Amino acid sequence: MEADIMEARRTTSETLERLAPDLNDRQRRVLKEVCDSFITTGIPVGSRTISRFGGLAFSPATIRNEMADLESMGYLFSPHTSAGRIPTEKGYRFYVRFLLEYERLGQLENAVMALLESRIESRSREQEVLRTAVKVACEQTGLPGLVLAPHKSGNAVRNLQIIRILETTAMLVMVDECGHITDQLVAIPATTTDEELRNLALHLRAELTATHVTDAEANFLRRSRDLLARHNQLIAQLTDRVRTAISNPASDAIFLEGFVNVFDKPEFSDPDKMRKMIGLLDRKEQLLQLMARSLESGEDIMVNIGSDSGLSVDDLSVVTARYRGPNQSFGRIGLIGPLRMDYARAVATLGNISRALSDLLLSARPEPGSK
Repeated sequence: MEADIMEARRTTSETLERLAPDLNDRQRRVLKEVCDSFITTGIPVGSRTISRFGGLAFSPATIRNEMADLESMGYLFSPHTSAGRIPTEKGYRFYVRFLLEYERLGQLENAVMALLESRIESRSREQEVLRTAVKVACEQTGLPGLVLAPHKSGNAVRNLQIIRILETTAMLVMVDECGHITDQLVAIPATTTDEELRNLALHLRAELTATHVTDAEANFLRRSRDLLARHNQLIAQLTDRVRTAISNPASDAIFLEGFVNVFDKPEFSDPDKMRKMIGLLDRKEQLLQLMARSLESGEDIMVNIGSDSGLSVDDLSVVTARYRGPNQSFGRIGLIGPLRMDYARAVATLGNISRALSDLLLSARPEPGSK
């Protein structure tokens, strides 16, 4: 990851000129000072603050003029007429993409790796590893965290069974290539026999899974047109369930930690925002969709600022990192915080933990009795 950052730095000047020709070098330096100061203090930043405590050799009047220009271009705004300025979403995006420095990445690596490994008693239990990893991320940053269990893009179903539960209800049980088990209840006609359910499962395995059927099963399938015609609607329903399971990770594949941390941030002291955050926890599927979308991107590190996150709560940013699991699967670990989060620390922490997770999961011993 350090190599990627160094390469990004080598091309930063060219990228800045191409993507943001409206910002000159002095404006970029002022914007960075405002972002750094506001992230650290949470207090709107004035020109005198930058002049006295920043590393810029400009007069307060010059800085004030540049801040006014940055505000007119949408990078800063003033919450009150006489107050200093704070970054907008646009300002944070520019800061994260082009101005943020990641020197702390190497400094955190050894400490985070040692802390993570010391907390893990058994490397054979994937869920324990994931929960420990996200707890460490929360402790390192003081932010809420979440982790998506390893999922292979386009995960093939290795096997499936249809088991009758009640007269009109059956359970569709699927096992994917990574060994994850998904079960769903489906409605079936009361006249469907257990033998028909077994034969329908055989048909679905032949059509939708990575399992090869035997010659005898193949001969049976060629003679089963009547069975398929009688249960056409049920076959369509079951097929849709299997394909949904392939494309979307299960809701219990995401783990949340440290969400109480967000209420320590001054941005979320407002009761209305607190209610929205609590509501977000009740809508776990929204967080799952966010992590699944970031997984599909294939990027090692993603920073979604404000409205980019797609969450129902305003003023939230999400930083996620991809890690590798067994059987060429991938998962995602992330941190959620206010726009004023310490992006450098979040990126550094997740970058190190994602590497540790990959190492632990890829080298994990199989559980006793497993094949």
